[in-house]
Amino acid sequence: HSLLHSRSLTGNKYTSGRVVIDAGSQKYPGAAVLAVGGARRGGAGYINYITRDQLPSELVAHAYPDVGPLASGELGHLDTSDAIVVGPGAPAIASLPRARRIVVDGGALSYVHSAFTSEIAVLTPHEGELRSMGVDPTHRESAAVTAATRWNCILVLKGFRSIVATPGAVAHIDEIGGPELSTAGTGDVLAGFLGSMLAAHKPETLNSAAQVVIGALTLFSRAAQSSIKKRAPLVATDLLDEIPRLLAQGETFL
Repeated sequence: HSLLHSRSLTGNKYTSGRVVIDAGSQKYPGAAVLAVGGARRGGAGYINYITRDQLPSELVAHAYPDVGPLASGELGHLDTSDAIVVGPGAPAIASLPRARRIVVDGGALSYVHSAFTSEIAVLTPHEGELRSMGVDPTHRESAAVTAATRWNCILVLKGFRSIVATPGAVAHIDEIGGPELSTAGTGDVLAGFLGSMLAAHKPETLNSAAQVVIGALTLFSRAAQSSIKKRAPLVATDLLDEIPRLLAQGETFL
């Protein structure tokens, strides 16, 4: 069936899934645009962006008038979201939010200290970030499984042949994406896309969430390959155009 979650004939923007994006900073404002842009293409019906800093907030508002701003003082509203993405572009957070489903990327990875219990958590480090978290990434597959087990999460170890691991096992190794993805901002797009997919599908277990993550990563990598056939080198914003084009063609992965 389609990668995108099927929307109900009688549903609305909330039943289609609500995702909250906490991304970007004065130093890295573009990460907010990229993460929110990725989220807009993952199927969630309602997207909120947390407005912490002026520059990224203005950029998001200008680029995406359909995205709802959410002041950092209104974080109590997170309880009603279906998924949260936190960390791309180093937003100034004090701790990880509580959420039913959470994607932890970039600067927020340093706040992962103990195993997730009630949340379905997806962590998306590259090798350097995983090393900073205390796991030696030299042997990538075993490192990914170690991290997924330690934090009771889905671990997406980015890089050549990105790995999706769940506690105790490697669930998937991506053999599609290549070095074209080694450019700034692609991880921000992926984080937003993953969060939106989780919000739309609303998986209730780590294993079912892992299937959503695998589908999203596969499409993300296919979009990169498709894009570089038309224009090269790849830049992160190319993915925001190519992902919906592939979805419109009926690409299926789940």
